[in-house]
Amino acid sequence: MSGQERTSPEKTASTVRLALWLTFFAFLLIVVVFRTSLSEIHFGNDGMSAKMVTTQEANKLSPGDRKAASDDLTQRINVLENQARTSAQNKPQDDPATPPVSNATYQQSAEPQQASIPNIAGTWSSPMGLVYQVTQYGNYVLISEMNQGVVEAAAAGPIAGWSFSLQAQTILNSTGVLALTVTPDQRHMNGQYRDNMTGQTVTIALNR
Repeated sequence: MSGQERTSPEKTASTVRLALWLTFFAFLLIVVVFRTSLSEIHFGNDGMSAKMVTTQEANKLSPGDRKAASDDLTQRINVLENQARTSAQNKPQDDPATPPVSNATYQQSAEPQQASIPNIAGTWSSPMGLVYQVTQYGNYVLISEMNQGVVEAAAAGPIAGWSFSLQAQTILNSTGVLALTVTPDQRHMNGQYRDNMTGQTVTIALNR
């Protein structure tokens, strides 16, 4: 009996230590999984770039609803572009109307890094294979995110430099803020998109 009494506390202490170690490892596992989930939310599925509208949510729309939502978004984009064009045409006489900036103008720019406002007009792409069409009237920019020929999101507004933020809206009627920085060679734009409702952010990387 005395031998069993001596070993019982030792077994109890060993069991407690084992339980503590298992609890510690379980905690570490939870932390790792949680941090991985946050990383996927922030950086997107490909780890490099994402998009302003969630593909899974957009795919839940029926073909008819998706087309109707895209047409509605296109109409809103046209309104924004018309406002930008009107604003450019109504400038004072000493400040001539600003024509739409073209990609040809960008190609002819000898020292783009010295300009106060970058020329980002033209077609851009992301590592995910999406197409981004950028229309620019002076300091007013309109960026349309297209997926297989369908406009799924758009961001628009004035810019005052090489880093800027634009108000965005998506095919799902959600809104957000697109923040981008243009590189000196005007061939890359990097930043993030933040959804106003969920607060989630994804990185955006565009190239041309």
